Amino acid sequence: MEVTLYLPYYDYNDDAFNASEEYYGDGEYANAVADEFNKNKDVVYNSMLDYKEGRGGVFSGTDGQAYKFGQKTSQSEDKVSYSSCKAVLYNEDGEGDTVDGIITKFAKQSSFIEMVEFDLDSVEEEFESEMNVWEREHNKINAYRSKAGDEWVASKEPKRNLKMCFKNNAGEDTYALLENCKIMDDFERDNWILYVERISLIDKI
Repeated sequence: MEVTLYLPYYDYNDDAFNASEEYYGDGEYANAVADEFNKNKDVVYNSMLDYKEGRGGVFSGTDGQAYKFGQKTSQSEDKVSYSSCKAVLYNEDGEGDTVDGIITKFAKQSSFIEMVEFDLDSVEEEFESEMNVWEREHNKINAYRSKAGDEWVASKEPKRNLKMCFKNNAGEDTYALLENCKIMDDFERDNWILYVERISLIDKI
């Protein structure tokens, strides 16, 4: 069964990391600090005024007191995005999975084993990076198997939620969430065996 898999990754806003190549000259840094102070010296006063008048959001300071500050939305928020890779799915018997097989697993709402053959020619950079991170975490935990035992390894095994797009029997795009996936084996770079806790149908990626 041919599918497209999606892994989440943190989409950084590169603008947040831009820095000027210029350096402060003599006295410029002190002047900049003074300017910043003068621009923001009324923040505490205004924030306490907001608190008294019931405006703004609450946070707890190190002294345990509750303060209110005017709510502010970041102009450059980072977000979770998804990167993709095409793949072929096989059931635990090594046979190509089917739409009916996926729907049956959804109806049972129980865990199952899925063999995944990744099409590395289609893999996006972020997907491959997340695969590498996941695989390294898996290998680190499994290095303790002989010392800590199978039960400990299973409890510490890193999990990922994979989203999936496939064609249903009517040829329409259908979306699913493979929840709490664990790597059981990664015997080849492009072939993994995954333990999937549950599958849910979703509206979109």
